[in-house]
Amino acid sequence: MKKFIKIIRTEFNTFFHDAGAMLIMVIGVFAYSLFYSIPYSAEVIKDAPIGLIDMDNSTMSHEFSRDLNSSDFVEIISNPLSIEDAKKEFYKENIRAFLVIPKDFEKDIKKGRQTTVSLYADTSYMIIYKAVYQGVVQTAMETGAKIEVAKLIKKGIPKQMAITLKKPFEFVQTPLYNAQGGYKTYVYPVILILILHQTLIIGLGLMQGTLTELGGKFCRKEKNIPFILFAKCSAYVLLYLFYSVIIFLIFPALFNYPMSYNIVPLFVLLILMYYTAAFFSYTISLFFKARESSLLILVVTSLVFIFIPGLIWPRESMPMIVNAASFFVPATCAIDGITKINYMGATFWDVKYDILWLAFLCFLYFNLSIRVLKEKNK
Repeated sequence: MKKFIKIIRTEFNTFFHDAGAMLIMVIGVFAYSLFYSIPYSAEVIKDAPIGLIDMDNSTMSHEFSRDLNSSDFVEIISNPLSIEDAKKEFYKENIRAFLVIPKDFEKDIKKGRQTTVSLYADTSYMIIYKAVYQGVVQTAMETGAKIEVAKLIKKGIPKQMAITLKKPFEFVQTPLYNAQGGYKTYVYPVILILILHQTLIIGLGLMQGTLTELGGKFCRKEKNIPFILFAKCSAYVLLYLFYSVIIFLIFPALFNYPMSYNIVPLFVLLILMYYTAAFFSYTISLFFKARESSLLILVVTSLVFIFIPGLIWPRESMPMIVNAASFFVPATCAIDGITKINYMGATFWDVKYDILWLAFLCFLYFNLSIRVLKEKNK
């Protein structure tokens, strides 16, 4: 036990004297964690600025405009006279979309003809587009319902019965796990897991690249490699568990994202992920012939590690070989398990397969890293 603690102390001493590793594994962890909270600070977009071109200028078009402006999703800040004027404002980013109410809007509706309201929006900004589209569609549906009810009333049907005929049942929507329907609730906790995963792999890779460049050996005796490897990795697991307490127990209150506080399965998954990521970093250190090479390889491949866990693009839409490869990335099962715990209130037994697979990966990369270190130690 004394030898184990001594190795941890020595490793921490080495770590604190490596400015590059400190930058990635200390400053980087907190800088990225705080930075990524900014773009996701707004759960949903409200009052997206849009323009409205009213070519009809009728009572109904004015009513439609008022109803749209009163919604939470959009705010009409401009009334361009033509589509060309609206385009100019759009390209200047004064507005994010514009709506065109056609000529004879009211006339067509009164004569029972279908009319068309055109929406021009930039779909490259999906969060803004979703808000604008939702606001316009909701207003259009409400306007259509009011017109249908008015027609039924004119036929002599009582108002309440007309409303019931138009809307025979009440639709109650109850969002599960993400009540606000926001991106921060879904994305931010997962981003934090990836930050911890990537900084640990990159930092350890940088230190291994430095050791190889200087011609140093991992340890003097090959038979001690498994014990020393486990002890060295335990130092960083302890460091990252300290980060986990801050990120998963304190940050939720500061940055207002949900956390179930189901501590046991959460920290079992995190501990396994940290050990697996550390052993994985030692395994791929075979390719790090210099300090800079480790940084270049790992930073470039970081984009791959972000995509394949299924955060940005669903795994169901990935090629089978990529999907299979994703399960050999430590963060994949950790993200799956922690998401279930965090959002769905999963228990230890609900995430047992994620835990078992991470335990298998931990064993696999531990043995592979021992082989790599023995090869480098010759």
